[in-house]
Amino acid sequence: MFKEAVGTGTKGRAAESGRDTAAGAPICFTASMYSAHVWTDPKLYASHFGATLHHQAFVESFARRAAGGKVVLPPELDQAFLETQEPELEAARDLVIAHRLAQLRAADEEIASQSARMADATQRLAAAPSKGAGHSLRMSAQKVASAQRRRTLLVQGAEQTQVGRVFPGTYVPVLLVHEGRLTVRPMRYQCRPSHVERRMENLLDAPHHARRDGLSGRWRREFEHAHGIVAVESFFDAASLHRLRARQVAPGESLEALELEFLPTPPQTLYVPCLWAHWQRPEQPDLWSFAMIIDRAPSELVAIGQQWCPITIRQENVQAWLTPDTSDLPALHALLDDRPALRFKHLPSSPERERLARPAPTKIINLWRPSRPDTQSGT
Repeated sequence: MFKEAVGTGTKGRAAESGRDTAAGAPICFTASMYSAHVWTDPKLYASHFGATLHHQAFVESFARRAAGGKVVLPPELDQAFLETQEPELEAARDLVIAHRLAQLRAADEEIASQSARMADATQRLAAAPSKGAGHSLRMSAQKVASAQRRRTLLVQGAEQTQVGRVFPGTYVPVLLVHEGRLTVRPMRYQCRPSHVERRMENLLDAPHHARRDGLSGRWRREFEHAHGIVAVESFFDAASLHRLRARQVAPGESLEALELEFLPTPPQTLYVPCLWAHWQRPEQPDLWSFAMIIDRAPSELVAIGQQWCPITIRQENVQAWLTPDTSDLPALHALLDDRPALRFKHLPSSPERERLARPAPTKIINLWRPSRPDTQSGT
């Protein structure tokens, strides 16, 4: 359940296994999905499944972020609440607006301070060239450019899309049955089980994933009672270049990896089953969090070194998954085994390729965006 060594991180770094590369031994990456494109607009779940938005839960998430809490929300979720006109969501909209204005002020302050630093470094270089002044000029120029990009994104707003890329630690909408009602509420994508103390959380091994072979052990409490669904459009992971090129690592060659995006074929939304937990302690804020269930990767992913893959269940089985019968665990496993017929293709991940291949979609339930010819080669 816990890590045996420090340094495995939850951002999904590919791990090296096997003998020394210089000896020419085969090397693989023990990898599993660490990032995904998911539905970030809760109204999608509401319209698609007839679920009710837990308004107070979203307001509390925005309020905790505004108060300086460690709450990371995707910009697409902010955009969804900026565009809403429902009176009951006015409090959430006001918090999002206040957060965006605070970010704008911070970006303006960064631009002003770094511009002054850049002007000072320019004067110093003109008077007497030095490494320190050159370094200061480069760093201030980079920070000004970064702050200007952030400011542009804040002014323009997130793309008019209802999906966004999320990483472990991000809060995203999750579909669940709570108090007998089909509900959508934000949860952190990185599960802290209710029996784990907060100080022990960093020792958990990959808490954003619940491995299929651990459902009867480590995840038994959640598997028997707390089920959710996250709608995924694609997911990301790193793959070793030598596996992609179908060759062995040459003696003395350094191990290199490429981030890939994995998309289902035929195109479809993936309904990924999750386990969630409601963590409560006296005088500490409640935490709702979840982990996606993963299983052994299919053959087309194993061929490029992937060992794990998110499980996908059929849409008609979503309701049965969300209302588990704790007296019939084999039936729950049968739901996980009843998967839609699909395969996965992979494309190199890059902002430029995403910009060209993922135009802002029309606001419809079927969010799949048809791929277009890429402008970059794979490797």
